Amino acid sequence: MRRLLLSLALGWSLPAVAALDSAALGAQLAEHSPACNRFEQTRWLADLEAELASSGYFQRSEQQLVWHTLTPVDSRLVLDADNPDLPLAYQVILPVLTGLLSGDWAALQQHFSVDLQGQLEAWQASLTPTDAAVAERLQRLQVSGAEQVRELQIRFVSGDRMNLQLSPADCATLPGNSGAL
Repeated sequence: MRRLLLSLALGWSLPAVAALDSAALGAQLAEHSPACNRFEQTRWLADLEAELASSGYFQRSEQQLVWHTLTPVDSRLVLDADNPDLPLAYQVILPVLTGLLSGDWAALQQHFSVDLQGQLEAWQASLTPTDAAVAERLQRLQVSGAEQVRELQIRFVSGDRMNLQLSPADCATLPGNSGAL
Protein backbone atom coordinates (compact mmCIF):
# COMPACT_ATOMS: atom_id res chain seq x y z
CA MET A 1 0.00 0.00 0.00
CA ARG A 2 2.84 2.32 0.82
CA ARG A 3 4.43 1.75 -2.63
CA LEU A 4 1.14 2.45 -4.33
CA LEU A 5 0.75 5.76 -2.47
CA LEU A 6 4.35 6.70 -3.25
CA SER A 7 3.86 5.86 -6.94
CA LEU A 8 0.69 7.94 -7.10
CA ALA A 9 2.34 10.87 -5.36
CA LEU A 10 5.32 10.79 -7.71
CA GLY A 11 3.05 10.46 -10.74
CA TRP A 12 1.08 13.54 -9.77
CA SER A 13 4.21 15.55 -9.16
CA LEU A 14 5.67 14.94 -12.61
CA PRO A 15 5.12 17.75 -15.11
CA ALA A 16 2.46 17.04 -17.71
CA VAL A 17 3.69 16.71 -21.29
CA ALA A 18 2.08 19.45 -23.35
CA ALA A 19 0.24 18.57 -26.52
CA LEU A 20 2.22 19.17 -29.68
CA ASP A 21 1.41 22.66 -30.89
CA SER A 22 0.93 23.05 -34.66
CA ALA A 23 2.20 26.65 -34.61
CA ALA A 24 5.45 25.64 -32.87
CA LEU A 25 5.91 22.68 -35.21
CA GLY A 26 5.21 24.88 -38.23
CA ALA A 27 7.78 27.43 -37.10
CA GLN A 28 10.35 24.68 -36.53
CA LEU A 29 9.78 23.17 -39.98
CA ALA A 30 9.89 26.57 -41.68
CA GLU A 31 13.17 27.41 -39.94
CA HIS A 32 14.89 24.11 -40.69
CA SER A 33 13.44 23.19 -44.07
CA PRO A 34 16.28 22.60 -46.52
CA ALA A 35 16.08 23.84 -50.11
CA CYS A 36 17.08 20.37 -51.29
CA ASN A 37 16.17 16.89 -50.08
CA ARG A 38 17.21 13.44 -51.20
CA PHE A 39 14.39 10.93 -51.41
CA GLU A 40 13.94 7.19 -51.46
CA GLN A 41 10.50 6.41 -52.79
CA THR A 42 8.51 3.19 -52.82
CA ARG A 43 5.29 3.23 -54.78
CA TRP A 44 2.71 0.42 -54.71
CA LEU A 45 0.53 0.38 -57.84
CA ALA A 46 -2.66 -1.46 -56.93
CA ASP A 47 -3.86 -2.01 -60.53
CA LEU A 48 -0.59 -3.70 -61.48
CA GLU A 49 0.01 -5.28 -58.08
CA ALA A 50 3.57 -4.07 -58.37
CA GLU A 51 5.96 -2.10 -56.21
CA LEU A 52 8.33 0.40 -57.79
CA ALA A 53 11.33 1.92 -56.07
CA SER A 54 13.04 5.13 -57.10
CA SER A 55 15.46 7.63 -55.67
CA GLY A 56 16.65 11.10 -56.39
CA TYR A 57 16.23 14.56 -54.96
CA PHE A 58 14.01 17.58 -55.09
CA GLN A 59 14.78 21.25 -54.88
CA ARG A 60 12.24 23.79 -53.57
CA SER A 61 11.58 27.42 -54.14
CA GLU A 62 8.55 29.46 -53.13
CA GLN A 63 6.89 28.96 -56.51
CA GLN A 64 7.81 25.41 -57.48
CA LEU A 65 9.48 22.16 -56.66
CA VAL A 66 11.83 20.42 -59.10
CA TRP A 67 11.60 16.64 -58.67
CA HIS A 68 14.65 14.88 -60.14
CA THR A 69 14.48 11.09 -60.17
CA LEU A 70 17.92 9.52 -60.67
CA THR A 71 17.05 5.81 -60.48
CA PRO A 72 15.72 3.65 -62.03
CA VAL A 73 15.32 6.25 -64.82
CA ASP A 74 16.76 9.74 -64.90
CA SER A 75 13.87 12.19 -65.23
CA ARG A 76 13.12 15.72 -64.15
CA LEU A 77 9.67 17.10 -63.44
CA VAL A 78 8.79 20.68 -62.52
CA LEU A 79 6.04 20.62 -59.92
CA ASP A 80 4.28 23.93 -60.29
CA ALA A 81 0.60 24.76 -59.95
CA ASP A 82 0.82 26.47 -63.36
CA ASN A 83 2.28 23.39 -65.10
CA PRO A 84 -0.54 22.01 -67.33
CA ASP A 85 1.43 18.80 -68.01
CA LEU A 86 1.71 17.90 -64.34
CA PRO A 87 0.34 14.37 -63.74
CA LEU A 88 -2.79 14.25 -61.57
CA ALA A 89 -1.09 12.47 -58.66
CA TYR A 90 1.50 15.25 -58.46
CA GLN A 91 -1.20 17.95 -58.75
CA VAL A 92 -2.77 16.52 -55.60
CA ILE A 93 0.52 16.02 -53.74
CA LEU A 94 2.19 19.35 -54.59
CA PRO A 95 0.27 21.60 -52.17
CA VAL A 96 0.47 18.93 -49.47
CA LEU A 97 4.20 18.46 -49.87
CA THR A 98 4.98 22.18 -50.02
CA GLY A 99 2.72 22.82 -47.00
CA LEU A 100 4.42 20.09 -44.99
CA LEU A 101 7.96 21.08 -45.90
CA SER A 102 7.38 24.76 -45.17
CA GLY A 103 5.44 24.07 -41.97
CA ASP A 104 2.26 25.72 -43.24
CA TRP A 105 -0.18 23.77 -41.04
CA ALA A 106 -2.84 26.47 -41.44
CA ALA A 107 -2.96 25.80 -45.19
CA LEU A 108 -3.05 22.05 -44.61
CA GLN A 109 -5.89 22.40 -42.10
CA GLN A 110 -8.01 24.01 -44.82
CA HIS A 111 -8.10 20.62 -46.56
CA PHE A 112 -7.33 18.07 -43.84
CA SER A 113 -8.13 17.22 -40.28
CA VAL A 114 -4.73 16.99 -38.62
CA ASP A 115 -3.91 14.80 -35.63
CA LEU A 116 -0.47 15.67 -34.21
CA GLN A 117 1.30 13.36 -31.77
CA GLY A 118 4.67 13.41 -30.02
CA GLN A 119 7.03 16.26 -29.28
CA LEU A 120 8.99 18.69 -31.45
CA GLU A 121 12.01 16.33 -31.38
CA ALA A 122 9.97 13.35 -32.63
CA TRP A 123 6.49 13.98 -34.01
CA GLN A 124 3.92 12.23 -36.16
CA ALA A 125 0.90 13.64 -37.96
CA SER A 126 -2.08 11.89 -39.46
CA LEU A 127 -3.90 13.92 -42.10
CA THR A 128 -7.38 12.94 -43.25
CA PRO A 129 -8.97 14.87 -46.13
CA THR A 130 -11.92 17.08 -45.27
CA ASP A 131 -12.00 18.78 -48.68
CA ALA A 132 -14.16 16.83 -51.18
CA ALA A 133 -11.77 17.40 -54.10
CA VAL A 134 -8.81 16.11 -52.10
CA ALA A 135 -10.82 13.20 -50.69
CA GLU A 136 -11.54 12.03 -54.25
CA ARG A 137 -7.84 11.23 -54.64
CA LEU A 138 -6.25 10.85 -51.20
CA GLN A 139 -7.38 8.60 -48.39
CA ARG A 140 -4.85 9.46 -45.70
CA LEU A 141 -1.35 10.77 -45.10
CA GLN A 142 1.02 9.82 -42.30
CA VAL A 143 3.95 12.14 -41.74
CA SER A 144 6.79 12.01 -39.24
CA GLY A 145 9.92 13.94 -38.49
CA ALA A 146 11.91 16.05 -36.10
CA GLU A 147 13.36 19.41 -37.18
CA GLN A 148 12.35 18.44 -40.73
CA VAL A 149 9.91 16.09 -42.39
CA ARG A 150 11.61 12.68 -42.54
CA GLU A 151 8.91 10.33 -43.83
CA LEU A 152 5.67 10.71 -45.74
CA GLN A 153 3.26 7.85 -46.37
CA ILE A 154 0.36 8.50 -48.72
CA ARG A 155 -2.64 6.25 -49.30
CA PHE A 156 -4.60 7.00 -52.44
CA VAL A 157 -8.28 6.18 -52.88
CA SER A 158 -7.30 3.97 -55.85
CA GLY A 159 -5.42 1.61 -53.52
CA ASP A 160 -2.03 2.97 -54.57
CA ARG A 161 0.44 3.82 -51.81
CA MET A 162 3.57 5.93 -51.75
CA ASN A 163 6.27 6.05 -49.10
CA LEU A 164 8.92 8.78 -49.18
CA GLN A 165 11.99 8.79 -46.96
CA LEU A 166 13.58 12.26 -46.97
CA SER A 167 16.99 13.52 -45.95
CA PRO A 168 18.41 17.03 -46.30
CA ALA A 169 20.99 17.56 -49.03
CA ASP A 170 23.43 20.25 -50.11
CA CYS A 171 21.96 21.51 -53.41
CA ALA A 172 25.40 22.20 -54.91
CA THR A 173 26.54 18.59 -54.54
CA LEU A 174 23.53 16.84 -56.08
CA PRO A 175 24.16 14.93 -59.34
CA GLY A 176 22.64 16.47 -62.44
CA ASN A 177 21.77 19.65 -60.56
CA SER A 178 22.61 22.84 -62.41
CA GLY A 179 21.90 24.83 -59.26
CA ALA A 180 19.06 26.75 -60.85
CA LEU A 181 15.39 25.95 -60.60
